Order: sequence, then C-alpha cells, then structure tokens
Amino acid sequence: MSEKTFTEALKNLQNAASEIGRQATTLEDSLKLFENGMKEAEFCKEILDKADQQITVYEAGEQDA
Repeated sequence: MSEKTFTEALKNLQNAASEIGRQATTLEDSLKLFENGMKEAEFCKEILDKADQQITVYEAGEQDA
C-alpha cells in the first residue's frame, strides 16, 4: 500500500472538521474525529516542515553560487 499524501491527509482533516460541526455527531464520535484530525494535522505539518527545510537548503545554495 502506498504512503498517504499531503492532499489525502488534508482532505481527511477537512472531513473530520466538517463532521465535528454536525449537530447529529455524538460527543464520543466528535472526540474520535478530533483525535484523528490532530493526527492528520501533525502529518501535514511534518510534510510542510520538510518542504520548508528543502527550500531553505535550496535558497542557501543559490546564495552561495
């Protein structure tokens, strides 16, 4: 199975937020959705942090050239 992409994780996070906002969602379900959403948010943050590091390295290399 392939690794989850940033886009998939972001979509899962958006879906969790949408479901939490529904009045029909129970407190228990909302807590599970929140927990899963936080995991997706952390996954997205890690990807963005890696991208930021790569950009910083690239920009530093460009300045040295």
